[in-house]
Formats: sequence, structure tokens, C-alpha cells
Amino acid sequence: MKNDSEKTKRMPLLDAVLLASFFLSGCCALIYQVGWQRSLFGIIGVDIDSITIIVSVFMLGIGFGGMLGGWIADRAPRRRIQCYAAAEVSIALYGLASLTLLQHLGDWLAMTGKGALGSAVASFFFLVTPTMLMGITLPLLTMAFNEWKNSIGVSVGQLYFFNTLGAAAGAGLVPFVLLPHWPLDQVIRLAACGNILVATLAIFAYRWQMEHKK
Repeated sequence: MKNDSEKTKRMPLLDAVLLASFFLSGCCALIYQVGWQRSLFGIIGVDIDSITIIVSVFMLGIGFGGMLGGWIADRAPRRRIQCYAAAEVSIALYGLASLTLLQHLGDWLAMTGKGALGSAVASFFFLVTPTMLMGITLPLLTMAFNEWKNSIGVSVGQLYFFNTLGAAAGAGLVPFVLLPHWPLDQVIRLAACGNILVATLAIFAYRWQMEHKK
């Protein structure tokens, strides 16, 4: 009876850790999106075509990443949190490398021309990897969260709410707080640090859960 009482007390804190991590994950994702969009607009120009291409590729990558994340969650049920943390670390590493990649992308487009097809191809190859990694995170964390919530509706609803709230915060932070004071490379590095913190919180939550299952 005492063990059940202690478990009940611990779960809200465990939930809070994971929800906070997903809030931060959403915030970082939008920091990347706004920062990368600004960089790509400087390379491929700002018009309705470039905006449509970038947003479409971003959503396409997240959609395919969600499918892949569900597949991984089903096939590695005991390693969902570890896979989630690995995805966040991978996003951070890509974020740190992204500014160098953008320079090479600009050089490539300068040599090949800035037509709509070239812009679409360049945006696709630059954005597809990190956006798929971002898409992977939701199904992985949802399935892990559901293991102790035991209600998929509650799990999806809570995680999606906090992730969307974090995304809204990130979308507001970049133009109004971060970019007026910091250069773009520092803003991207800040987002990468956020991803590392998200992975750390996830592993902490997983180890806590495993420790108190014994």
C-alpha cells in the first residue's frame, strides 16, 4: 500500500518532466524553422513560391517522420525513450551543422541557378533530415507516456498541447526576443542546447521510471 502511495506521488513529477521536455522540444523546433526559413529566404529569395516550398517540405518531413516514429515505437517498445532522446540529440547536431550546410547550399545554387526546381531540391535536401527527426519524436514519446498513463487519448492530447504551446512560444521568441539581440548562428546554437536538455530530461524520466518499477 505504501509503495502504491509513493508511486502515485512520483508520477505527477515524472509527467511534468516529460511534458516540460516536449514543450521545450516544440519551442526549439520553431526556433529552427524560423531561423532556417530566414536563411533560406536569403539564398532562394522571398516570394510565394519559396514560402510554399519551405513550408511544404517542413510539413512533409514531419509527416514522414511521424510514420517512421510509429514504426520504431512498435518495434522497440522497451527503448522508446532512448530513441526519443537519440532523435533530439541528432536534431541538435544537425542544428549545429546547419549554418555551414547553408553556406554550401548557397554556393551550389549560385553555380546551378536559382530556378524554382533548384530551390525546391535544395530546400528538400536541407530540411528533410531534421524535420523527419522532429516528426519521429511525437509517436515515440506518446507511446512511452502511455505506458504509465494507460490512456492513449490523454497521452496524445497532453503531449500535443504542450508541444504546440512550446511551438507558439518559439515562434514568438525568435522575431521579438532572440534575433533583435543575437545573431542567427547564436539563436540556432541556443536551440541545439535546448534539444540536448530535452534528451537529458527524457533519459532522467526513463531512469526514474525504471528505478521505481523495481
